[in-house]
Amino acid sequence: MNVMENFYLFITVFCGIFTLINCTSIVKPRGIAFERASLYVPDKDFSCFDGSYIIPFSYVNDDYCDCPDASDEPGTSACPNGTFHCTNAGHTSLVIPSSRVNDGICDCCDGSDEWANMLRKGTCENTCEELGRAAREEAERVQKIFVAGHEIRAQLIAKGKELRLEKQNRITELFEIQRSAELTKNNTLHAKETAEEIEKSALEKYKIMNDEKKRQENEKEKLKDQNEAFEIFNQIDTNKNNKIEEEEVEAYATFDQNNDGTVSQDEKDYFMENKKEISLEDFVLNGWIRLKQLMLVENMDAKDTELPVDVDNDRQVEETEDQDENEDDSDHVEDDVKYTESEEFDESQYDEETKLIIEEAKQARNAFEEADRKFRDLQREVTHLQESLNKDFGPEDEFAALDGECYELSDREYVYKLCLFDQITQRSKNGGSEVRLGTWNSWIGEPKYRTMLYDRGQHCWNGPQRSTHVRLSCGLEPALLSATEPNRCEYAMDFVVPAVCVQHSERPSAPVTDAEHDEL
Repeated sequence: MNVMENFYLFITVFCGIFTLINCTSIVKPRGIAFERASLYVPDKDFSCFDGSYIIPFSYVNDDYCDCPDASDEPGTSACPNGTFHCTNAGHTSLVIPSSRVNDGICDCCDGSDEWANMLRKGTCENTCEELGRAAREEAERVQKIFVAGHEIRAQLIAKGKELRLEKQNRITELFEIQRSAELTKNNTLHAKETAEEIEKSALEKYKIMNDEKKRQENEKEKLKDQNEAFEIFNQIDTNKNNKIEEEEVEAYATFDQNNDGTVSQDEKDYFMENKKEISLEDFVLNGWIRLKQLMLVENMDAKDTELPVDVDNDRQVEETEDQDENEDDSDHVEDDVKYTESEEFDESQYDEETKLIIEEAKQARNAFEEADRKFRDLQREVTHLQESLNKDFGPEDEFAALDGECYELSDREYVYKLCLFDQITQRSKNGGSEVRLGTWNSWIGEPKYRTMLYDRGQHCWNGPQRSTHVRLSCGLEPALLSATEPNRCEYAMDFVVPAVCVQHSERPSAPVTDAEHDEL
């Protein structure tokens, strides 16, 4: 007589004693839930749930897998794809893989999964009442948090709607101020342009005077240079025939550049351009330029202050770079800002009327710059408010009051900073700059408003841009609980906040894992 026959014999005797009990209703093969008991009728053949076979009921739980869907072996480990239902009276029922049945490890708190080992020493004790009591206490504690958090959430909703209305009213107010500011800006712009035109006209005569002064100075310099050229020409032209000849060049020490006591043919050819003689006119036009270069080198040698060629070149490069930078900077000057040429002139020569015109133009420029600054500030504020209104702060604006609020978490190595709806950063405790782990993007996943995505962070070394998922759960005070990096450059954070404390929400039960499969 097998195990199942003994079981049914026991039921028969039981029914004979308690005839008033409907025994059919209590017959339930091991390993199935009560709601499925009607599918297992002892006096009928059993039909596999997938309809593949019909087998005698005595084959049910006979430790041999007959049905491909494992429905005939709910209480044994015969089928690799089967499951076992733990009733766990007093606690939460549980479904485990049938491979764990009678494996010597207690998975059900009532010990029903180890039914074949019940008579062994150290068998599974029924801990369902104790676990159920602890679970109920925890559920009550969590429920209290949800009730209190729900009240805070209602306050956050009211605050969010209030903030939205304030922002909308502020934008309306700013539009009115902005129109006035734009009118002021346009008026000051017109006044500035008018004042600068008057200033330009007033300074035109001084520009002409300065140009004439510079021209005269240039003429003086040119005349001085010519006189010096004539003087040097006469010094070299020792025979006074108005020509410089090779013999005269040989006698002029300045042409001896290598200081060897004689003027070589190469040195003569450089100055005379391979000619036998040079006229005064040719000397003034060409020879004088070359001779001045030789005289400059001679003077530097005399003072022992000659600079190496590479140093001189470096200076030229630096001057060129400075000039380029100045030219680049000039490209960034705003088009609506103009500067007069008054600073180029000697202000001491201005008459009182001109000075007054210049001062009025200066004041007009300052007034425009101030009006333009105020107008731009208003534009920025309006843009910021509009961007804030366009953010998704939840279906009832329950997150609006948290916009921009920052929360930190420290671990052994880093300090993490989460600024809601803005960005997330990481700072090493050993020093260094902050690393941006992501910038606010959107809500993701289901249910909605439980996971925040921050992406477009700084690039990892030879990797992608950093991104962070922030998982939200109910809590009475906003707090950043954890920060991890499950994948390279991908971070995960847990954050508690009252805004997600919704009563009667369905929270999925945690699945059974191998880590919970403890031995006896």
